[in-house]
Amino acid sequence: MTPILRCLLIAVIPAVLANPAQSETRVAIIDTAFDTRPYLDQLKDRGVTVIGRYYARCDQPEYGLTEKRLINQGRPGDPSSEIAQMVAKGFAVLSIYQYYSNTPNKFRGQNREGTALPDANCTWTGASRTVEQEAGLDVQAAIEQAQALAQPKGSAIYFGVDFNFTDSDRDTIDLMIRYFRVIKARMDAAGYKTGAYGSGHAHQILRDQGLIDYSWISASRAFSRSSAFHRSGDWHLFQNQVDREWFGETGSGCRRGLPIDTNVQNMFQDADVGLWRGGHSYVEDEGRIFDIFATRRFACNGDAVVRREIGSPASDVVRMTECKGGKAVPVAPRIDFANAARVGEATENLIEVDVDDDGTFDGWTAHGNLTAHFGYKPDWIFDTTRRSATSCE
Repeated sequence: MTPILRCLLIAVIPAVLANPAQSETRVAIIDTAFDTRPYLDQLKDRGVTVIGRYYARCDQPEYGLTEKRLINQGRPGDPSSEIAQMVAKGFAVLSIYQYYSNTPNKFRGQNREGTALPDANCTWTGASRTVEQEAGLDVQAAIEQAQALAQPKGSAIYFGVDFNFTDSDRDTIDLMIRYFRVIKARMDAAGYKTGAYGSGHAHQILRDQGLIDYSWISASRAFSRSSAFHRSGDWHLFQNQVDREWFGETGSGCRRGLPIDTNVQNMFQDADVGLWRGGHSYVEDEGRIFDIFATRRFACNGDAVVRREIGSPASDVVRMTECKGGKAVPVAPRIDFANAARVGEATENLIEVDVDDDGTFDGWTAHGNLTAHFGYKPDWIFDTTRRSATSCE
């Protein structure tokens, strides 16, 4: 991020926090691997406007992902389909392609165990293939499913690179470049933009090669160069929270809800990041993008405790639970190092925080526990003892 942009951000954020009633700072973009139809009204009430949903060559039932592919929930011509109901209720779509994209073996046409992935007909033939052949099968499936769901030309599909690598992994880097050369060429020919989801390292390489139009940073804090890439300001989307579960609470306890991740759009990039709704491209309101970005902070203190009340001592921490998988799970009374939280009203020393980005403020933390603005993401500290003892100074 340039000094000019950094100064602008520091100057304008206090104005947002001074007028919280005039700003909608709850997250606008989520992604999920599950059917959203039972939750669309609740998502709308929570301020969500964009839902990330998935394309994939085949199902992955061994991972319990029977609802991950949006195409499985019907097509636009069926008013009961997920895509038709999403559009009818005003939601835009963030299109994501992932198919065994959580391993570098993907670029060899294999899963984590080294087994050759299914062919275009989803048959496990055991036949090996080149990275170009694997990319061709993926991009063909992505384009066919996008067209079947009436995704308009000019919008984007984000392809996953959901694993870590470093400069020493030369084979992985070379295969990734070859993979995305096929993806970008075919996407361009079909009239779609190409995005990537992954580490800062992946984005730097793919951007330098001219192989992507949009960058979506994974939430994985320890991934190579992710913090540095975030600080560069060259990204479009950032995955802010992962493995959350909304709407699992009932009056008598917990039930299963909707597993989601939350995402923040970069206010310093073009507002068009390839979203779509119905047969048209969709651009989020720039004021909303600004308000969401401006009210997020990263924990830079290894023990960023959250106090229960504004007048509570540091020892009187908030007691939180969340419903996950039908069970109440305790949440640590702190913001984990290099994780982000939404901030609200502030006093001289304390600021209100929404730790899990669910739209409800959970308690208060000291200003000194958080970065001054969302443009600065701390580098991950691998050593647990040193990480716990670090401070923002």
